[in-house]
Amino acid sequence: MRLSSSDVDGAEPAIASAADGSVYVVWVNHGQTRASDVMVARFTSEGPMQRAAVRVNPDPGIATAWRGDPPTIAVAPDQTVFIGWTARVETEAGHATEIYVSASRDQGRTFGQPVKINDDKVPAEHGMHSLAIGTDGRVYVAWLDERNVAPMPATDQKMKEGTSGHHMESNREVFMASSGDGGRSFSANKRVASDACPCCKTALAVGGDGRVYVSWRQVLPGDFRHIAVASSNDQGQSFTEPKIVSDDQWMLAGCPVSGPSLLAGADRRLRVLWYSAGKNGETGLYASESADAGKTFGLRLLVSKGQTRGTPVLVKAGTGVAAVWEDNGHQIMAALINQNSTAALQTIGSGGLPAAVETPTHMFTAYIAKAERPAVWVVSTKRLN
Repeated sequence: MRLSSSDVDGAEPAIASAADGSVYVVWVNHGQTRASDVMVARFTSEGPMQRAAVRVNPDPGIATAWRGDPPTIAVAPDQTVFIGWTARVETEAGHATEIYVSASRDQGRTFGQPVKINDDKVPAEHGMHSLAIGTDGRVYVAWLDERNVAPMPATDQKMKEGTSGHHMESNREVFMASSGDGGRSFSANKRVASDACPCCKTALAVGGDGRVYVSWRQVLPGDFRHIAVASSNDQGQSFTEPKIVSDDQWMLAGCPVSGPSLLAGADRRLRVLWYSAGKNGETGLYASESADAGKTFGLRLLVSKGQTRGTPVLVKAGTGVAAVWEDNGHQIMAALINQNSTAALQTIGSGGLPAAVETPTHMFTAYIAKAERPAVWVVSTKRLN
């Protein structure tokens, strides 16, 4: 079914499921003169939408998002719905953004006053954010931050744009904050890493043992852009040294706008899904697994050959794992990932920027499709396994 109305451009969907099997889809309605609103709708585990969509941002039109930086959503064990989103900040120097988290304690009917996450005082860009919740209910937010980053000189940016065809920005830093009081307040911001690719989304996951994993695309010397992972076993107060998941040898003087996706288990296992066009192997979508909490990673598995678009998605599929992504032909694809192979490849629909989650009986996929104007759709299909 179509979620966004016909008089706006609907885009940037995200999705999450609750312990009772219900599903929440969040997206952004883009109206006139840059006025944008974050919307959320609730579905039963079987598919029907339960009530009209609700606006998350308290003041109309203040939200902002783009295809690489959608809202984020997660549901806590106590059924509280948390949504991360960004708001515009108009400054004399130009555009800046701030990150907020809004919480609903009545199954998405109403949202409380949003809480600002970034604690810097000078306007700057904050985005490419991710959101995860531990089994203890602690809320974690990670993002890319430019508070300490000098802008790239215009001459350098023009030179690189002309030679590579990719838009260039200065590398960002990865920051994190957490909340132990149900999202009512957040900790001081913690810097996790520097030299992060500026337009590739971060990823967060929390294992059953409480270990927090954060991932991003690291810019290494020589403009190599590889996926990195760090973890914390003290609720984000300190992190391990970043580990590069795979030596893809992808050298790119620009940003691919494609970040990693994570799934963490209760047994110190961590799965990573990402896109690479490096010279060390075929262009395509890859997966790798760590059995020791991200200290080492196994050989990567080629999930799908060829170019993909945007950030792929890892989905829990029963006792297994599934990948969902947009291929270069604007088809939403899904496949089960086994230890050494992929199976059950299927086409979900025609569109882009998918977000997916499984319930005990179905897989829900939200994506953007364009007819007369971009719109957000959600489709419910049988589980892959």
